[in-house]
Amino acid sequence: MTLNYKNVVHKMRRLSPVLNTLYIKELNELWTEEGEIPPHVAFGNILNPYLINLLQANHELTKGEEKLLDMIFGFIEQMALSNDGDVRNVVSVTVMARLGDDSTVLTNALKYLGEQTQVLSKEIEASYGRSGNLKILDSTIGKL
Repeated sequence: MTLNYKNVVHKMRRLSPVLNTLYIKELNELWTEEGEIPPHVAFGNILNPYLINLLQANHELTKGEEKLLDMIFGFIEQMALSNDGDVRNVVSVTVMARLGDDSTVLTNALKYLGEQTQVLSKEIEASYGRSGNLKILDSTIGKL
C-alpha cells in the first residue's frame, strides 16, 4: 500500500502498540464526533510527545527504545520520500519543526534521521530562522 495522506495515521498506529494505545486514548478523549484524528493532529499530539520524551537529555534509552526510534524515524523517512506533498508537509511542519523547538532533542534525533528527513529539517529550521539548529544540522549531517 502506497503511503499517502489518507493512510499515514493508520500506518503510524501500526508502528508500535504504545502509539496505537495513545491514538485510541486521544480519539476517545477529544475526537468522538469525528471518528478519526487528522494527520497533523495525530503526529503533533501523539507521536511528537512520545518522541520528545525519548529524546530528552535526561532519558537513558533502552535497546528496545533505540530499536523503536530506528523504526519510527525509518517511517518518517518514508514519509519524507512520499510522492504526496501533504505527507511531506506533516514531516516538515509537524514533526521536524517540533523536534527543532528543543536543540537537545534535535541533536539527540540526528542519529536517527534519514537523508530526506535531514533535508526537510534544514528547510524548516531555515524558514523558522533558527540559525543555532542549522549549525547543529550542518555540523553533523554527512558525518553520521
